[in-house]
Amino acid sequence: MAWTPWKSPRKTQGIESNEIQFVDNNVSSVLTSKTSIKSTANFFGELVTTESTALVFTDFGFELDGQVVESIEIRLKASRLGRTQDKVIGIWDGTKRMGANMANLEATDDFTYSGTLGDWKLSSATKLDYVSPDFGVVIDLQPHTQYPSNVTVYIRKVQVRLKLADPE
Repeated sequence: MAWTPWKSPRKTQGIESNEIQFVDNNVSSVLTSKTSIKSTANFFGELVTTESTALVFTDFGFELDGQVVESIEIRLKASRLGRTQDKVIGIWDGTKRMGANMANLEATDDFTYSGTLGDWKLSSATKLDYVSPDFGVVIDLQPHTQYPSNVTVYIRKVQVRLKLADPE
């Protein structure tokens, strides 16, 4: 079993929280894309939040030559100013998020989400075309779930690599 090299996306787009409606198909630079996530507490102690749209990163340029994928890793490097946490970390099939949400509320600024297809709630029967420019990942971050914060998040790097089965 061998891992592919880490691949960076060539396209980024914002999507509404329902993960269907496209908002911006032309973000100029993946490494400088930013999403603002803000929350404030009012005088009565209620938490009021304003969240960004999710970001979808696609077109990783994989070349698999018919090899079978066994595991997927997503590396997210972000400057999580304040108390920003994961909301959704998932696989994108071109139209929607597939499988499990691998969000980790304890994720650090440089974190790798890793698992077999089973961990991602995918199977070899799942029709994912890893070489398609539409294959990608969904990243959605949120204010801390318990403590108010007012933050901006800078996504510095998103990379994906695939673990391939040994040829028979």
